[in-house]
Amino acid sequence: MNASPRILIIRLGALGDILHTLPAFLDLREAFPNSSIDWLAARKSSFLLEAIRGIHTLHVLDADSLLRFPVDRSAWHQFSNLIRGLRARHFDFAIDFQGLLKTAALGSMTGSRTRIGFSKELVRERPAHWFYHRTLEKPSKQVHVLVQNQMLAELTGARRISRAPIDFSIPGDDYRYVDSLLSRDRLDDFVVINPGGGWPTKMWNPERYGKLARKIRAELGIPVVVTTGPGEEALFKTIAEFSGEPVPAHFHMSFLQLIPLFQKARLLIGGDTGPFHLACALGTAVVGIFGPTSAVRNGPWSDSDEVVTQALQCGPCYGRTCSKNNECMDIAVDVVFAAVVQRLAMRSASNASL
Repeated sequence: MNASPRILIIRLGALGDILHTLPAFLDLREAFPNSSIDWLAARKSSFLLEAIRGIHTLHVLDADSLLRFPVDRSAWHQFSNLIRGLRARHFDFAIDFQGLLKTAALGSMTGSRTRIGFSKELVRERPAHWFYHRTLEKPSKQVHVLVQNQMLAELTGARRISRAPIDFSIPGDDYRYVDSLLSRDRLDDFVVINPGGGWPTKMWNPERYGKLARKIRAELGIPVVVTTGPGEEALFKTIAEFSGEPVPAHFHMSFLQLIPLFQKARLLIGGDTGPFHLACALGTAVVGIFGPTSAVRNGPWSDSDEVVTQALQCGPCYGRTCSKNNECMDIAVDVVFAAVVQRLAMRSASNASL
């Protein structure tokens, strides 16, 4: 085998899924330090990959434009140029970490010598596995999705090594902006709550987040920062209503600006979301609140972290709607607070030993 193969990673989105693919990318970079490792990503998530060192070329697919009606001829012209450019790279490996029919077909279009993907038991769309030359069989027991991605990368000859923390390269202005917010609110030791969830079924009740923030401040003496994304302002309003005085600090910031904030935080509390997995990638201590998704497959990256969940017969269902009033997320504030206390104690013990 070529000691420096040309490799294409295919993982279009979403942000959490890309973060779960980064350890596999770092394994490939470690195994093939002189190789060109490219990445094919969706336009809406490409900004995150621009912050990752070691990617030779980032190829961007504007899939949304291809689906417009009437037909956007310029978009299809750009797509044709993208495929021609990928074929010109003469990849030795094209690795599909997404397992969709469209991503498998994209790998085939590149003309790669060897296409790698998941077996029919693991792909998200069954016909996708027909496009691969090498496939990863389903593990004997459920593993974390990032480990599964690393196992897929091993089909190139790489070894499973990397996990967290992952080094991101972001503008200095983002660090200065976060520092200005912390300085404004006189914060140097704090816990972050990220209440968003992407899907409504993955979100813990914001009223309970507010009561949790009150307990953290009153019983542990640690200030709380609440972060929200676009369209999530109402979540903070409810949290503030139930947190009592003083109201937690509210930081509305971009995804990449969360990086310096999480690096300075003592702990992050949240559900199965992109910001939660970003904190895991940075090595920030976390407490996860999980319901419809599997904490084994999608939970914290570190064994030291805590996850709170309920084992129900109907779950994990990965459902975006629920006919049972989302009872898997009916988790008491005291249960989450106990996990917070446990994780903070373990973090303190670890820092003391260091």
